[in-house]
Amino acid sequence: MTIGAIENDTFEATLKYIAPKGVLENGAVQFEIKADVILNADRFIRAGYSASADIVLQRADKVMAIHESLLHFEGDSAFVEVETAPQQFTKRFVKTGLSDGINIQILSGISDKDKIKVPASVPAQ
Repeated sequence: MTIGAIENDTFEATLKYIAPKGVLENGAVQFEIKADVILNADRFIRAGYSASADIVLQRADKVMAIHESLLHFEGDSAFVEVETAPQQFTKRFVKTGLSDGINIQILSGISDKDKIKVPASVPAQ
C-alpha cells in the first residue's frame, strides 16, 4: 500500500476488513478498509492519513493465460477459436481459472502450441 503523505515508499499490510458498501465521494466510490500495516522500527504513521492499496485475493504464477476478449461464451461454457488449417478455425471449449479483468488463466482445453483466432480489435501481447 502507499500512503499519500509518505512519497516513494510502499508498505506491506494484511487486510482485515472491507466495508460491504461504498460511499460516493468526488465521483469515485470509496470503501472503508482496515489493515494491519507492517512497519520498520524507524517508521511512524499518524492516524488519518489517506492510503491506496493493491489487494491480492489470489495469485497464480507460471500459468497459461490469454486475453479475456478472446473468449466466447455459449451458455455457461467458454470457448476459443483454434486454427486447424490455414485460416480454418474450430471451436474449442476451455476451462478457466483466475482473472485480473484483462487476462484469464486457462486450466484446460488448449495448449501453448495452439493458434487462437485474434480479432483485429484485441491488443497484441
